[in-house]
Amino acid sequence: MIEKNVDISIPLLWGQDHFTKNEWGHINYIVGPNGTGKTLLAEQLKNHFSNDGFTARYLSAERLVGLEKKNEGRFGGANLAKGFDISLFDDYKRRAEGHGLSSSGIIILKERLDIRIKIEALLSDIFGKTIRLAEQGGYLKPMMQNKASGNEYGLSESECHGLKELITLLTFLYDPAKNCIIFDEPELHLHPQYQSFFLEELRKVAGNPLEDPSKKVIFLITHSPYFIDIKSLSDLKSILVCGPGKVPTYISDLDDNDRYVLNRFLPRFNTHHKQFFFSPNPVFVEGYTDQQIISILFEKLGINIGASGSCVIDVGGKDELGVFYRLCQALKVDCRIIADLDALFRGRLRSVICEDDRANSYIQENGIGVNISAEIGDLESKLSLLADYIINNDFELDQIGSLKARLEGFSEEEVHKKRVSMLLGIINIGDILRNIFDGELLANFNLISGRLGQLLSAFKSTNTYIFPKGEIEHYYTQSEVDYLNINNKDAWFHSERDYLLEMHDAQQLRQEYGELLDVVSEAVPVVDLEIRKHITFEVFEWIHRVQTGIAKLEIKNEEDLKRSAKVNYTLYQQILNLESLIINEDLTFECIISINRSFIDEEIQITFNQETNAHSFEV
Repeated sequence: MIEKNVDISIPLLWGQDHFTKNEWGHINYIVGPNGTGKTLLAEQLKNHFSNDGFTARYLSAERLVGLEKKNEGRFGGANLAKGFDISLFDDYKRRAEGHGLSSSGIIILKERLDIRIKIEALLSDIFGKTIRLAEQGGYLKPMMQNKASGNEYGLSESECHGLKELITLLTFLYDPAKNCIIFDEPELHLHPQYQSFFLEELRKVAGNPLEDPSKKVIFLITHSPYFIDIKSLSDLKSILVCGPGKVPTYISDLDDNDRYVLNRFLPRFNTHHKQFFFSPNPVFVEGYTDQQIISILFEKLGINIGASGSCVIDVGGKDELGVFYRLCQALKVDCRIIADLDALFRGRLRSVICEDDRANSYIQENGIGVNISAEIGDLESKLSLLADYIINNDFELDQIGSLKARLEGFSEEEVHKKRVSMLLGIINIGDILRNIFDGELLANFNLISGRLGQLLSAFKSTNTYIFPKGEIEHYYTQSEVDYLNINNKDAWFHSERDYLLEMHDAQQLRQEYGELLDVVSEAVPVVDLEIRKHITFEVFEWIHRVQTGIAKLEIKNEEDLKRSAKVNYTLYQQILNLESLIINEDLTFECIISINRSFIDEEIQITFNQETNAHSFEV
């Protein structure tokens, strides 16, 4: 790690709060949704890393200005297409550095033979091209040649953006003049393969320049999971997460259990998992079947969860859910968890929920008990008593016999599975089971039935949502799912998925999957796009124009309305249609319009007259 005290204040974004950090990685990541101040933070970091032995260079996301293909004159762009005036090299470099542009990288290639050789090797061996820096009439112009065809052309006007990016990014990476480089969105225009290639080159150069002058400290502002390269806890601590209206967060302290679990998990930390760094509201589920069913359901219902900055990420198990829960806590990310019912009884998720002050406060404030751990423990002991009673007795009813056979099949080491099955029995055949208990056992049965809902609500207080019926398979509609035996998951999943993909009736989906939607709709943040409200504003504006035109005798019939420049029916016809207009001699009138189906997928007709006003009008 690199020691460097940084204290940054950006009142526009964070009010009176300050961002402070004392330890930095060799490669540092700045991530978060658009509009959260990543670039402003980077500019401040450049200033802080321009002293005490550090010299910083910032490359903005607009760094290719001056190297675009077309010259649009006074509208900007490509004023370097004819080349660089050799007499103005110093001015080019000063201006490019001041604005975070990469165009001066071409001058570096002219002045640094060692860097140019590295770039030429890259172009030749990977892309089959060569670069030539031609001097013509006092100008330096970079030329490219395709080795296969022999054709030569100007870099600015005829080369693809991706290759320009790679050439200039690598030039600044290799340039020894700066030992701190801040790349804003280095993934721009780069194929994932070349993102990976560039990241490998970053690793070769990254290090502590105060200890080894050949090394550089790197900052990456990125929206690409490919660039989030995490192999160790040190890498994890080098990620800064920006969020709306808050100071960037990072992981500083982890307890021994966190470190142990994370070290085991990091080798499996894949590109899909890394989505959560870019979302202010990530939703974590146990497996890919949960992720697929939930995502397809929302898609078919026309709900865009991405509008809220959310995404559904499968992590592979309850322990992994607990890992991401803790990561989000450390980074102050507002995550949501959707888990199976057995998460109450085992796994890392249960332990982190039991440590969460929100869950324990819920238990105390609602008069349930002292803490959630004790209440779950009490539930477990009562479930074991009921399960043992069923195991040790005979019953005539087939439903109880099936439950008994299931309970008998568990070993002593599978006590948590026995408790989950007993709880599923209470949920699914509770009315039957109630009749076989009496005395203390009946009291336990009633307590479990009531306590379950309270515990699920306590979990909800931490944004953790448990499937009250067991697992997502218990909500399937296309297969006969035995509540006690979820043993054909793959076949059931594909049947359900195929059915959902073919379904186009949103109302039918809401009816068939109502219980599942109750859970996931509460768990997944959704932003409603209020298109009807905005249509209402525009339509009333138009209605007011019609009222004014009729009152001034400028509109006497439908044709007048359609021709009136003030009413501008040609423009508003994009959202509404005139159905009829009747104007009386006393200038009272009745007009009927309809809203185009392209905006609202239902038949909407609006009748208005001279008395219609904004306070009572709505679409």
